[in-house]
Formats: sequence, structure tokens, C-alpha cells
Amino acid sequence: MPLTLSLFSSRGFESWDVERRPLIPEGMPMLVDSDLLFEDGPAAPRATTVVNTWLRGLPTSGAPAVSSWANYARVLKAWMEFLTVHGVELFDSRERLKQALGRYVEHRSAGPVEDRFAASTWSQHMSILSTFYRWALAEGHAQAEPFTYKTARFLFADTGR
Repeated sequence: MPLTLSLFSSRGFESWDVERRPLIPEGMPMLVDSDLLFEDGPAAPRATTVVNTWLRGLPTSGAPAVSSWANYARVLKAWMEFLTVHGVELFDSRERLKQALGRYVEHRSAGPVEDRFAASTWSQHMSILSTFYRWALAEGHAQAEPFTYKTARFLFADTGR
């Protein structure tokens, strides 16, 4: 399912039937599923909703720059879309996510030229994903941390040789 990345703007909020301007910072990224749903039933938030919650916490968790927020969102979007193509959920089993990471390494290091990453880009992406999964584990969204930054970096370096 393709995802849309939007950046929040409060422009025109007076017409939204809300009492006050939302506390969401200007430029905060938000991922939306193509069917525009945020949950699959009562108390069943979709992965995009969980990611959006994490993104909204960035300003107070070490990423205060607006420019960083969109980059973090793009990293999660690319990972989620890759997982979807391969039938893996964002919060799938640790084993399935590790297998997906192996395939992602292959794709980003030796796949189509337009999809390849430099080692520094890979490191940045894995830093963001490992930070996200540590947060998701602490918040009860993930059952285990599927991979560490160190492991993911090693895999890419090993594949690139």
C-alpha cells in the first residue's frame, strides 16, 4: 500500500471546527495510508499512526530541526514501503524483520543504481530505524528490537565488499 508523506500546516485552522490551533509544529511530517484510515478497528492503530506518534515526539527527543523531521519520515516511509512489497509488517516478528533487513541491504547496496545508498546514507538510515524500533519497543508497539545500528552497519559494509 503506497504511503503519502505530508507536512503539517496550521494555515486555515479556524475553519477546522477546533477551539485552538493544534499543538503540532509547523512542518511536522505525517504519513498517511492510501485509504486514509489511521486504524483497523477500535484500539487497533495502523503502523502509520504509530510512526506519526514517534515523529511528533522528535522535537523533544533530540531532533529539534524541522529539516530533520522530514528526513526521518522519508526513511520510515521507504522502509515501510519496502516491507510491504515483501509481505512483512513494520512490527512483524524479529526473525522476519531481520530477513527483510538482509534483503534491504542487498537492495540498497547492489540493487538498481537509482536505489543504491552510499555507506554514509545507509548508516544514517539505520540510525533512524534503530532509534525508532527502540522507541517502539519501549512504548509496547514492538515485541523485540529487530536489529541494532551496529549490526545493520556491519551487514552493509560486508555486502559492499
